[in-house]
Amino acid sequence: MHAKVLILGNRLLGGLCLDFLARQDGVEILVVLNPDDDGSDGPGGISLKRRAAALGVRTIQPSGIRDAENQRILRDFEPDLGLSFSYARIIPQEVIDLPKSGFLNVHFADLPKNRGCLPVIWTIATGADHYAATLHEVTIDLDQGAILSQARAPLTEGLTAGEVYAACAHLGFGLFRDFWAEWSKTRTFASVPQDESAVTYHKMRFPHDRWIQWDQPAHRVARLINALTYFPHPCARTALMDGEDEIGLTGPAISLSREEGGQPGDVISTECGPAVRCGEGAVLVHQIRMGDTLTGFAEFLDSRPARPRFHSPETPEYSE
Repeated sequence: MHAKVLILGNRLLGGLCLDFLARQDGVEILVVLNPDDDGSDGPGGISLKRRAAALGVRTIQPSGIRDAENQRILRDFEPDLGLSFSYARIIPQEVIDLPKSGFLNVHFADLPKNRGCLPVIWTIATGADHYAATLHEVTIDLDQGAILSQARAPLTEGLTAGEVYAACAHLGFGLFRDFWAEWSKTRTFASVPQDESAVTYHKMRFPHDRWIQWDQPAHRVARLINALTYFPHPCARTALMDGEDEIGLTGPAISLSREEGGQPGDVISTECGPAVRCGEGAVLVHQIRMGDTLTGFAEFLDSRPARPRFHSPETPEYSE
């Protein structure tokens, strides 16, 4: 079996699928790297550039694929299948149309829910009971292509965005591996249009602009903190009442629904340790983040002459 596969993107899922395809007989691969992939793995994810170099896989790294020369390179490759994994640019129709068998993407959400940007963050922040990955066709309209397959897993309390992202990558890899087992034999696949009546969509905006709303119930506060815990990416934030310093709070955050006493934003003592009072209950916080420095919450409190009180400006929820 001979197949030419075009891969666009980066990060963990791209690396898993690249490693898998490199082990298949008769597969020729061309990788289009994200412009910011510097070849170094980091806390935010693996480098597809490094993986491809280690495997001897051909790569190109343009700032975009809209110009004629880069599209000529892709056209001359004559791909049988196109794959998108966290690619940082919009894929133009001219490129979508190149692969003979179509162009596929893995989206880290239960499409048609959480279309658009930051799907893992919104899955956690909006209180979903599961996380998911969807293998779907690429269309010029973002995340609207017909669905080939989906996988889901329970979203338990305390899971952070970093943990869910990694889990979604492995779910997505399982979907691709199962797809490949059939497609490599038949060069065909079946798909089902998305249910447009069930769509939710998010722009490149964070819930509450990352500000923690302490007057909300503890379970919602904990979800926001966990949804934004993926170092070194931006985290949930608040400020100190005795100053204007902005600080970050990271998870795993756990809600304590029965805690009383104090006002929202107050640090209180609980049987589980120090927690921050919310509108209802309180939330256990794992770490304080200042810049790129992480400090345990209890250690941060011990370093201060008095227990702090937190506050945040009122913000819209950014639910669009």
